[in-house]
Amino acid sequence: MQKSSVNKVILVGHIGNKPEGRYTPSGASNATFSIATNETWIDSDKERKDHVEWHNIVAWNKLADFSTEYLHKGQL
Repeated sequence: MQKSSVNKVILVGHIGNKPEGRYTPSGASNATFSIATNETWIDSDKERKDHVEWHNIVAWNKLADFSTEYLHKGQL
C-alpha cells in the first residue's frame, strides 16, 4: 500500500438528525449524525423499487464545530 494514498467518499443525502456535538477529555470537538441516501429503480416486473441506506458520520475539530452550528435535520 502506498504511503500517500487517499481514501475519499462523497455522500449526497438528507441529514437524519441534528448533529450532536461533544468534546474529548483533551479538548478536541467531535460531532455525530446520520445521512440517508436513496436509490430508486424499476425492476423487471415494471415495479418501482426504493431503497434507503443510512450512514453514520463522525466529524472532528473545525468540521465538527461547523456541523453542529449550521447543519439541521432534513437538509440535503
